Amino acid sequence: MKDYLPYAAGVLAGLLVAFLMSSLLALTETPQLMLFALLPAIGGAVVERVCHRRPNNS
Repeated sequence: MKDYLPYAAGVLAGLLVAFLMSSLLALTETPQLMLFALLPAIGGAVVERVCHRRPNNS
């Protein structure tokens, strides 16, 4: 379970960014769907990778 925490944190961060971008840019329909599909997945992957690359990751 502990191994999923970085990914979950990245997904939440990506989702927050997607909400912010969607509201600021007033996106609708297809662009909004793509934003909500891609940003949480990308955010989760990036945060997970950064956490696993740290040398003092005990």
